[in-house]
Amino acid sequence: MWERPAEEMRPEQIVAARDGSGCAFMPVGPAFEWHSFHLPIGADALIAEAVCRSVARRVGGIWFRPLSFGLDSWRGEDLREQWGFAPDERVFGMRFPELPVCSEYCETEEMSSAVRNRLHALRRTGFRHVFVVNHHGGRGQFEMLDAVAADASREDFAVRAVRTYEFNDLQEESLLVGGHAGLAETTWVLAFRPELVELAKVPEGELSVRRTGILHRRPAIEARHNPRNVSADVAARLRQRVLDRFADYVRERACLPDPLP
Repeated sequence: MWERPAEEMRPEQIVAARDGSGCAFMPVGPAFEWHSFHLPIGADALIAEAVCRSVARRVGGIWFRPLSFGLDSWRGEDLREQWGFAPDERVFGMRFPELPVCSEYCETEEMSSAVRNRLHALRRTGFRHVFVVNHHGGRGQFEMLDAVAADASREDFAVRAVRTYEFNDLQEESLLVGGHAGLAETTWVLAFRPELVELAKVPEGELSVRRTGILHRRPAIEARHNPRNVSADVAARLRQRVLDRFADYVRERACLPDPLP
């Protein structure tokens, strides 16, 4: 039953989860945002969804497909220079001028309304714990979800906005370098949706930030930080660590029993 999203469950299955753990998992993130040539367009949303699905299975909660909303902002002059853009070029989020796909973003009000609507329905249904799971780091995303969660929470209805990143405590170099669509994020996708990673789509050697849409601290990404160098072993350990720590976080806050040894 837990393999299916809430949209595919029958009412009695929803009620069983409500009367059991009382937990619901809501992934939120843009489903149409550039993540270079080797990763799926919906990387942020897909990672959040996969985390929700796996943890819901562990604790007996329900999970949803992602609410496709992402916030971002105009890139400042310092970032544009860092990534190799001319001073007069304007860039919003990942809408780089040389990329073939235009990333989709939303206004704060749109996102807030959609999340609040889902939370309202879950509260009226009788769920007691909702975890809003986000992997997107666009400016304002964390703060907005934190504010909505705090406002929606009641004595009998706890809403927690969490970031996938907060459950990773591995200190591998590959998880600490490379920005959007870089080595670290490639490791995350390999950990949770490995079948969607196509490393051969990334050119070998040094890479251009503006031409690949892989963010970095300078215009050229060093060959050693090319996403082709992703480690399957690190990805496997990342997956295990994130799921174990998130499941423990849920059990503690929802007062659920520990899993059998």
